[in-house]
Amino acid sequence: MLGLLPNMLAFLYGAPLNRIKNDKRWLVIFQVLQLLIILCTIVGLSQKIDVRVMYGLNVCFSLSTNLLNTLQMKIVPETLNNDEQVINKSIDIQYFTSNVLDIISNFIASILLGLLSYFALFQLSVPFFVAAIYFMLTIKLPKGQDKGKADTDLSEEAKSDKTHLFETLSAFKESRFASFIIMTESILSGGTDLLLTLAPIYLISEGISIKYIGLVLAVHKFSDLVGALLAPQVKLSYRNFFFLDYIVSGILLVLVFLIPVPLIKLILFALAFVIIGISGNMFEKMIYAEYDYSKIGLIYSANSSLYALFAVIFLIIPQFYTNIKMLGIVINVLT
Repeated sequence: MLGLLPNMLAFLYGAPLNRIKNDKRWLVIFQVLQLLIILCTIVGLSQKIDVRVMYGLNVCFSLSTNLLNTLQMKIVPETLNNDEQVINKSIDIQYFTSNVLDIISNFIASILLGLLSYFALFQLSVPFFVAAIYFMLTIKLPKGQDKGKADTDLSEEAKSDKTHLFETLSAFKESRFASFIIMTESILSGGTDLLLTLAPIYLISEGISIKYIGLVLAVHKFSDLVGALLAPQVKLSYRNFFFLDYIVSGILLVLVFLIPVPLIKLILFALAFVIIGISGNMFEKMIYAEYDYSKIGLIYSANSSLYALFAVIFLIIPQFYTNIKMLGIVINVLT
């Protein structure tokens, strides 16, 4: 939960980030900061320092990651010359490759953990962060974006948190449709993450061996990948797609909790996450289509705050209510 704190507060620093002029410089700065945090974490693990310091490093890493992600979302239109078709194509490629890399990296990490210690594996991650810094240095931005301008207007820097919040909310509300979908996706994401977290307990409660949790998680990842692969072929407008998504995936996941046959549960679960995988692609396209490119940093920060807020809310629920089957039914009926 501590790691989610910087994301929850993203609406406060989204406005200053969105006003940054020298995007490339700050991308490199944040990437270097992330590398330094990783090095400090490695030292902390080797010296077995106070766990509270490690918690602090975790919060700092989460903050640096969100700062990087916000700036990366912001520069996409600039690097692609504000061409909507090219932006959509880049989303198709990025969304698919990120799913592939997620599966491959988790697979390799699980093998390496069988051969190496967690500490050694952590050290092996350092070259990837160095490579990321090099990649940031090679990014080509339109002239005037990467040099010769002040990072922000000095009069803008003096704005209060209240003004930053108002600026973010104003930008967020510019598209009623997109703001509704972002809010809905944030709630559903929190609920879905909770159910996936509780999956081992649910299997036990249904009399299914815990050894099948690996199969469930593998099906989840594979279904996401299939969704990412199919998404570019979907010709349906995102404005129509999301309502079909909620109806179909909601029904499929309700049936997962109602039908007692494990194999049918797994098939329904897989189909639901194929649709959810497609929706992730549609979601990013919607953001760029519905909002002014100059305000993407504000929208991403609002999005981060909402996702983190509902993730925390749903993680608190099991402290007061533990009927996982009923939680699954209620969350997906609401979908």
